[in-house]
Amino acid sequence: MSVTTHRPLRAKATIICSRNDKVLLVRRKGAKWKFPSGLLATGEAPIVAAARELWKALALHCSGLNPVGTVEVGNVLHHIFTTDVPDGCCVALGRGIVACKWICWEDLSSSMLKPTAAALLSRDLQELVHHDERPESVSAFNTN
Repeated sequence: MSVTTHRPLRAKATIICSRNDKVLLVRRKGAKWKFPSGLLATGEAPIVAAARELWKALALHCSGLNPVGTVEVGNVLHHIFTTDVPDGCCVALGRGIVACKWICWEDLSSSMLKPTAAALLSRDLQELVHHDERPESVSAFNTN
């Protein structure tokens, strides 16, 4: 008799940073491009993980994070957030990120992305995050 074991879902905050119809991608050493993301710590709220990841990985304070839904890819449940990054706002590389770039949505291709990011893209991620009526923004940081 064989017993099938299921790995529990891991939870991750994935952030789609937009600026002028472009999206921010990040890359770790030796890896393909992906959307900024980070695993949730035990008991951590997804919005807190998203804000933490933006700060630790990109030194980016955001004035608001918009929760847009969840998407399951493999054994990871992605809590998807969007944020608009104003022109002139600098992104600084941190915590394992070796490069970042802004790319137009129409120039994104699955072959340039990590498999997980490509899977998100194949699930109509652009439609999920590019709609006219977004949920009310949830403030992530006090920007005083």
